[in-house]
Amino acid sequence: MNAPGVPVANSARWQATLELEYAAGAARTYLKHWQHTGPLLVQRAFHPEPGGICHSYLLHPPSGLVGGDQLQLRARLGAGSQVLLTTPAATKFYRSAGPTARLQQTLELADGAAGEWLPQENILFDGARAWLNTRIELHGSARFIGWEITCFGRPACAEHFGRGRADVGFELYRDGRPLLLDRLRVDGTSPAGGAALRGHAVSASLIATGADRALLERLREVDAAAVLGGVTLLGDVIVCRALAALTAPVRDWFERLWTLLRPHLLGRPACAPRIWAT
Repeated sequence: MNAPGVPVANSARWQATLELEYAAGAARTYLKHWQHTGPLLVQRAFHPEPGGICHSYLLHPPSGLVGGDQLQLRARLGAGSQVLLTTPAATKFYRSAGPTARLQQTLELADGAAGEWLPQENILFDGARAWLNTRIELHGSARFIGWEITCFGRPACAEHFGRGRADVGFELYRDGRPLLLDRLRVDGTSPAGGAALRGHAVSASLIATGADRALLERLREVDAAAVLGGVTLLGDVIVCRALAALTAPVRDWFERLWTLLRPHLLGRPACAPRIWAT
């Protein structure tokens, strides 16, 4: 979760936390409470669309994580609240001399809440050691749409993820019962080329709840273009997986899927966050 800035020197070790609490008001959802320690922040809330949906932008001013950094985000969405969370720039994990950088992101959605988690991609520089985990806790009839995009190396400048390690997890629960537990471990030193993802640098997933087979078929009609993609239905959970050489085609496909998912699952047309246009 980054804002543009100067990379932190390897000698620095950030320990940062950000806690957010959203509530449904009479006319709109608002950020009821927030507390932070260290360089993990949130901009003021925006309400750019009808219905009072709250758009929030998460910021990490140091611009990236180095070995030993530990960042924790916890967002609680109260009953009936409607929140879209995104980031203004990619989250970068820089080369480490040994220690692991850790990023834990937890979203808790109360009964009747609707949450969207649409961050920019994670970029793991060659030699990075990273542990990333995203945990979504749904209660009652809460609804969720979100994605995680991870790029191993910097393919746009021909940098491969030839060293380093990564442990990337995604967990989805409803009322304490696991709906999806996903984990990807990457060893950049392996002869298979790191992740062994069929030669692709980018691995990504889009997850949404409340779907049915009719919606599944409609999503499968969306052309993935330059992405090796697939869409499956697990109970009422849509899982869209993607492999690609670059992040841009993945973002393009995911945004087109989101444009289709949002009206069906959340009852409102897609409204891209303003920060995406800057």
